[in-house]
Amino acid sequence: MSNPKRFVQVAARSVFEVDHSRLAIGTFSRPLLDDEARRFKKAWESEAMPGFEDFQVDAKRVSFVTRPEGVTGAWRAIDRVLAGATEDVRKAS
Repeated sequence: MSNPKRFVQVAARSVFEVDHSRLAIGTFSRPLLDDEARRFKKAWESEAMPGFEDFQVDAKRVSFVTRPEGVTGAWRAIDRVLAGATEDVRKAS
């Protein structure tokens, strides 16, 4: 039986207007393990979406700056990449 605490998702999302862009900050449901954070960053860099001015991830949160119309698609992409990165770690354990 799998441990539900092992799955990570973006639990809280905030979006702020910054000039003509949007700063989005998401807090994870639990801190990322070091290996999960590395896999997430690597996967994101290989799949980076156009229109991002900045992107950062640490153990507790993810943040990015993008154009207004890119926010929703960015959250979807982050959810997808995050699920893959954490699932890969679960399989390796």
